[in-house]
Amino acid sequence: MKKEEEEKIACHVCQNMIPKAAALHAEGEEYVLHFCKLECLDYWKNQKNKVKA
Repeated sequence: MKKEEEEKIACHVCQNMIPKAAALHAEGEEYVLHFCKLECLDYWKNQKNKVKA
């Protein structure tokens, strides 16, 4: 697949478009969330933990 044809997805937190192959993933029960960097993944985890508390 050519570089221009790579599938892109939006980061779950900041909505930046990133190549799907480069995304970080967090799996839920019926879904997969994609993150562009560790900071976005950590932000999502912290927000999720605040809701539980």
